[in-house]
Amino acid sequence: MSSEAPPPGTDVCAFADVPDGKSRVIPFGSGTGKFELIVVRAGDAVFGYANECRHLGVAMNLLDDDAVETDDAQHILCQYHYATYRFNDGYCIAGPCQGESLAAVPLAVRSGRVVVAT
Repeated sequence: MSSEAPPPGTDVCAFADVPDGKSRVIPFGSGTGKFELIVVRAGDAVFGYANECRHLGVAMNLLDDDAVETDDAQHILCQYHYATYRFNDGYCIAGPCQGESLAAVPLAVRSGRVVVAT
């Protein structure tokens, strides 16, 4: 998986497409240039992370669907070994990579759309 996040200003999705307390995986590019962005929502806030678990470097959604499992609307779970990451900063609070953090991609909400921020 590529580590190149989309550039600032890139439109990601509609804010309404990510339910409160849930996530959505948005793919960009294809092949070796593919990048998957996890968008999580907590109320009016959105947070973005590369879809790559710090434990094994694999995508965190086991079935390659469009969401990563969430727990209690505050944590993201890697579906391989259940590493648990906080929504607001991507910090791993439990699992084999405890103490590490997901690669953050800054996001903003503009006119009802989620965009990559500067």
